Amino acid sequence: MKYIPIIVAILLILAACAQEEKKDIKANETAEQLKAAEPAAAEQKNATEPAKEANETEQPKTEQQEIETEQPEAKEEVKEETTSPAQTRTRMYRFLDKFAKVTGYDFIYKGDHYYTKGTKYKIILSAPQTVSKAKFGDVEKNLYYYDTIYVDKTAKTAIAYCEGHTAQLNKQCAQLELYDLAYPAPYDDYSILLPEDWLLTYLDREPSLLEENKYYIEGRATVFVRFNETPEIELSIDPGNGLVLRADEKKGNQLLARYSYEQVTTDKVRDVDIMHRSKSEIPSDETFYR
Repeated sequence: MKYIPIIVAILLILAACAQEEKKDIKANETAEQLKAAEPAAAEQKNATEPAKEANETEQPKTEQQEIETEQPEAKEEVKEETTSPAQTRTRMYRFLDKFAKVTGYDFIYKGDHYYTKGTKYKIILSAPQTVSKAKFGDVEKNLYYYDTIYVDKTAKTAIAYCEGHTAQLNKQCAQLELYDLAYPAPYDDYSILLPEDWLLTYLDREPSLLEENKYYIEGRATVFVRFNETPEIELSIDPGNGLVLRADEKKGNQLLARYSYEQVTTDKVRDVDIMHRSKSEIPSDETFYR
């Protein structure tokens, strides 16, 4: 019986040691769990930090902020639109209204025959012109004749050809092989004031005098128009087509210059009439010579 206390003491010591060992095992297990949890926690932290930053940069607007940002933009000052009054049509516009319906026209001026359409016109000279030592690239002609000029008012060019509109010249053009050789003639020599140019020049000027049927030109009743300028300008206009048939420049009773446009015919000029065509391009019912 004397060993019972000793045995009990030993059992108590062993129980205490076992309890401590369990605590150490549990502590070690807890430490291992914490170590394993650290990487996952770090990953979760990294995943949540951008979201946090996004939340910080995209904070919902307060009601006051929404009111401030939704304020309408200040309206630009509306300037009162001002338009200049419509220009008054002078009495010359009645002739422009007539001319606007004309597709083309031809006339005689100083003996030469003009065919005009748009900004181009052809001149058939009453007498051919002669050029000595005319060069065409590598080709040189001792004598070059031309009787037709094609004028482009926009490009300011005058291109001459030997087309042979008379039998004699046609023969010379053939013998000298001058057909289709384009010669650049002086533009200023063949640039003239056309009947329409007078109308357009004085379109916005009010005439000092306008008289109906005062003069007859080639059997046509014309409208007489005067502009008191220096020099004084007098125009005789065909009321049917709006074209000027005669223009006079005067100083008092002295006639300084007269521009007479004869045998005016409208709406018969074709596009092919104001461009050069080679003999092969011309139908048999049209010829270079008469």
